[in-house]
Amino acid sequence: MEEAMGQFDSLWEEFFSMQREMQRFVEHLAGKRPSFTPFAEEPWVPACDVFETDVAFFVVVELAGVDPKEIEIFIQGKKLVVRGERREIPSPPKRDYYLMEIHFGPFYREIEFEEDIEDTAVRARYRNGFLVIECPKKHVWERRVPIDEGA
Repeated sequence: MEEAMGQFDSLWEEFFSMQREMQRFVEHLAGKRPSFTPFAEEPWVPACDVFETDVAFFVVVELAGVDPKEIEIFIQGKKLVVRGERREIPSPPKRDYYLMEIHFGPFYREIEFEEDIEDTAVRARYRNGFLVIECPKKHVWERRVPIDEGA
């Protein structure tokens, strides 16, 4: 009886191992794989919030564990590009994952605004794993044109 139970346990272990491998493969197909796996070649996309006020757009990018020196921010017309890399944390060489949700390797995020931004006034700060980017809107000043009533 114990031998049968041992075989049953072994089957379940094999099943869960296959399930984890399948989950990794499906996540790879959906573009959610960390780069230290053999599947990942594309940059991962960090989560972000984008909101606006009357004078600026704000982009908050979740980048916990990323060294600010590894982050680049570019302005291309109405587009804001944030890219960089999160380096893998050193860990034991032999490991069996039960859950893999943290992305490592290169990342890339592009945001397109509805209005032009003042590219020379964009500011960014990194605190507690969040990159906050303030993008002031370009102001188009309205000027009243006087009408000449003379000849």
